[in-house]
Amino acid sequence: MNSFVNRLNINYDNCCRKSTHFNRKNLNGKIHETNSLVYIHSIRTNLSPWSVELTLGSGTYGVVECVRNVNTRQRLARKTIKLTSKQEEENELPATAVREIAVLKSIHHPNIILLSHVAFEPVYGGGCNHLCLYLEYLPTDLKRYLDALGPGERINPRLVKSYSYQLLSAIECLHRHRILHRDLKPPNILIDYEGHLKLADFGLARQCHMPERTLTHEVVTLWYRPPEVLLNAPTYGTALDIWGFGCVFAEMTLREPLFRGECEIDQLLLIFRLLGTPTVFHWPEIAQCLYYQTGLPKFPLDDVQLSRLPISVQCRQFLKDILIYNPKHRPTARQLLEGHEYLAEGAILTQPSLKNGLMERPIRSVIDRAIRQQNESMRTVR
Repeated sequence: MNSFVNRLNINYDNCCRKSTHFNRKNLNGKIHETNSLVYIHSIRTNLSPWSVELTLGSGTYGVVECVRNVNTRQRLARKTIKLTSKQEEENELPATAVREIAVLKSIHHPNIILLSHVAFEPVYGGGCNHLCLYLEYLPTDLKRYLDALGPGERINPRLVKSYSYQLLSAIECLHRHRILHRDLKPPNILIDYEGHLKLADFGLARQCHMPERTLTHEVVTLWYRPPEVLLNAPTYGTALDIWGFGCVFAEMTLREPLFRGECEIDQLLLIFRLLGTPTVFHWPEIAQCLYYQTGLPKFPLDDVQLSRLPISVQCRQFLKDILIYNPKHRPTARQLLEGHEYLAEGAILTQPSLKNGLMERPIRSVIDRAIRQQNESMRTVR
């Protein structure tokens, strides 16, 4: 096949559409992001040398599998995105795929999942090609790990600190590059036997504009959604991810979601019951929120309910300092990493020697249990 390079510019602002045009002649290459533009030099298409070892998950987008290269024995996670016949005919890619590729090609950080390469792979027997993202492989995620804990079992508090520090480090890197993740939750946080944590799934990632601009509110899984999004504020920014981090942190310490709402109204009420009902005095911009009403149920703005959470005083204070209604007053990832007492030893706990020390035998057995449960659930799905 002739070798050549065609370039296609894809602006992040256009990625809110369900699909984005690409050039079908783009072969054998890479994607990176510069000045808010994604340049597709080419994407290779060939017969896959990868054999499937394990199905890790599936959804409407496609399937994620653990695959091994039959030649090099390298193991990766392959995210296969099914292209519709319309997308195939009109040379389009799903916007979520474009966003994920753009972010992962432009950001490199030890706590962000690594994108190895991208390929179009033919479907045997005909049909549309599949877009495959080959990603760094980690054995399980935080959600499955929490689900695999036994009765009365909790994550080692020092491991929670280490995980919190690593996750905040990934968030700080994204925000430094003006990128919002917009979907922080335990299933999108991968872990391994060595104590490493890596943030994954950037399908909803978006560039954060300064000053803030109006963005879609169809983001963030409900239980981790901040009040400014639930109330439909005209704009939102990096504070959105900080609220999500706070909810994930609480889930690590409590072993269950902090706010398990069934709908947006229920989610707001759960937040109000724990933290109190926000007012224009503490959050002046709340009056600009589309769904804000002065007749909202009134709960006292105090620490009474928060103090009843079965977690340590130090964890409770950390959570209180994060879950602040006014996004402008919510701490940044950098402020938490550099200045919060809870994370004072976080950097030390991420050192390789201490990480391994934290991953004692019971913790490793929980990861093994999570993998077994994952395998059994996937067999049931089939």
